[in-house]
Amino acid sequence: MTDKLNLAVIIGSTREGRWAPAPANWIAGVAERHGGFDVDLIDLLDADLPQHLAEQDMWSTPSDPSANVAALAERLDRADAFVVVSGEYNMSIPAALKHAVDYYMNEWAAKPVAMVTYGGKVTGGQNAAQHLRQIFPELRTMTIRNTIAFPRFYQHFDERGEFTKFDESEPAAKTLLDELHWWARALANARAATPMPSPF
Repeated sequence: MTDKLNLAVIIGSTREGRWAPAPANWIAGVAERHGGFDVDLIDLLDADLPQHLAEQDMWSTPSDPSANVAALAERLDRADAFVVVSGEYNMSIPAALKHAVDYYMNEWAAKPVAMVTYGGKVTGGQNAAQHLRQIFPELRTMTIRNTIAFPRFYQHFDERGEFTKFDESEPAAKTLLDELHWWARALANARAATPMPSPF
């Protein structure tokens, strides 16, 4: 096993005018500098998952997955850890993110996930994070304690249009990534030693 672990940073919004790529690119850059990860930035807009779930998709047994479905499955399966970047919409996560989470099962299992959120309220999208904390355990995915939130993000741009809060959030990002790396290493070692039991 190499020293570096595979980290998938997931842009969790596909909405027109979305801000999600900005914090996703930022946390991906911090993770690259962290030194413990090889980073794969996944944009759900490019994944182009089918709009309707068939029952075989939900149980991860498609007989002939499309190229896009298979490609995303491979990238998620390769990951040792995830950072999900999500805005908060109506106290929850974007539909595209929930769809992607539901579309796969085994690819998420026995791995840790961290959340970076943003929103218009003082909570900075933490209601979205709390919903993800309810969803991911059903996939046997462990959510780590630390999160990063950007409340009222639209108020923090300078005259050049640059977001001004990323630099001051880097210490928190390093702490988050240190914790994520610890859990990712522990769970990677556990998966290598003993395959996770089937949930069925």
